Amino acid sequence: MSPEERANAYDAPCARCGGAVPAGAGLLRHGPRGWDVYHPGHVPAPGPPPPGDHPGWHRRRLLSLDIASTGNRPDRDRITAAAVRGSDGTARDWVLDPGPGWPGTEGSPGPTPPARALEEVTALLADHLASRELLVVWYAPHVLTTLHAELVRHGLAPLADRLPGGVAPVCDPLVLDRHADRYRSGGRSLPAVAAWYGVPLAHPGDPASDARAALLVAEAVAAAYPAVARLSRPALHTEQVIWYAEQMERHPDAPAWPFEPVEPSGEPAGPPGG
Repeated sequence: MSPEERANAYDAPCARCGGAVPAGAGLLRHGPRGWDVYHPGHVPAPGPPPPGDHPGWHRRRLLSLDIASTGNRPDRDRITAAAVRGSDGTARDWVLDPGPGWPGTEGSPGPTPPARALEEVTALLADHLASRELLVVWYAPHVLTTLHAELVRHGLAPLADRLPGGVAPVCDPLVLDRHADRYRSGGRSLPAVAAWYGVPLAHPGDPASDARAALLVAEAVAAAYPAVARLSRPALHTEQVIWYAEQMERHPDAPAWPFEPVEPSGEPAGPPGG
């Protein structure tokens, strides 16, 4: 019997109607606080809680960043593309040339020199964060750590050095979803989470598509979970530090959230194995 078909072992009230459900007569489903018991006819269809009309940070201006890179080692790999999408309609895209021997830009029209593109991206992010509005980044430790290393590699001021309060406030929809719906089974990749919240993701892995989807997922989580939405922006940032640490408790080597100020390695001759 799968978890979705598991019967309740004890008497309990139905999470939908409040009526008594004798042991063995109901069905269990994971909810925000753990297992919920339902009469068989009251079991909700799989999906997040319905969105509410409550206020929150999700109704403010959000800016979302995503990147494509040559790998997952921030100290060594290169950013090959970046995209920024905003809830106000902001849309910027960059294709970067990582250098001879690195894959990622073959066939791309007119890639921008990395230093220029990185400066443009970072100036836009710094301006947004200086206004104390949330920067949405799906799995921020990878994206922001890679950005930091690339800026240092090219002799540019890191994002953290451009902001008196550091890189904040950041909103990581992966951290939010894992916290708000911690018991949900299934994958937590961006395509999986986007599908759960009914968010379109036309081209997974494309920075523009991923940045837009991450922004919409952040809004959807806040709309579904009022306790998350009603946090102030500074409080949301601080809580994510705590939530991420709890989520990574079994992964002591996980990078810090929202980023780790790693030093880039020396200039390799080419991609790994090259």
